[in-house]
Order: sequence, then C-alpha cells, then structure tokens
Amino acid sequence: MKLTVAGRNIEITDGIREHLQSKMGKTISELGEKADVHVALSVEKHRHFAEITVKTKGFTVHSKDETDDLYASMDSALVKIEKQLRKHKEKAQDLRIKKGSQSKARDLD
Repeated sequence: MKLTVAGRNIEITDGIREHLQSKMGKTISELGEKADVHVALSVEKHRHFAEITVKTKGFTVHSKDETDDLYASMDSALVKIEKQLRKHKEKAQDLRIKKGSQSKARDLD
C-alpha cells in the first residue's frame, strides 16, 4: 500500500502518520500492495478537513469530512472509506455468486 499524506496549512507530524497507518492497517491492508492511498489534511481557523482517496485496480473511492478536531476528521473519513470498500467487496462477491449459479444452470440444461 502506497500512502501519501499532504498537508495544507498544517505540518504533517510523525504522530499523524502513525495514527493513519494504524487505522488504515486494519481494513485497507486487504487491498494489497497495489492500493494507492492519498490523504489530504487541511486547517482553516477552527475547521479541520480530511480527504481520503483510495485507488486500486478497477475502482476508486473518495471520502471527505470536516470537524473541529483533526483526528476525529481523519477517523470519520476512514469509516466512510471502509463502508465504501465493504460495499464494493460485497457487490463483487454477489456478482461472482450470480455468475457461478448461471453457469451451473446452463450445465444442467
């Protein structure tokens, strides 16, 4: 997994990187080494923005969140990404099962 962290009006510290790595390591690691993850963090007065884009072979997911706390923004955006990835995975599995049952039905005819 290739992780790119960019900061706008904020310095990216080792603590921020470690937090992202630990949170992403649980779910996004399933995508393998071909996943490209881009995280953009920005601060405007008291608003903290987190944008996360995950690109893999065949699809791209994107999420964005804004709160008063930077870590809460990152966590919320990661939860949104996890939901999108889970939904995509379930759709792919359903499609495989559907195709498998169609081929079995043709064999029986």
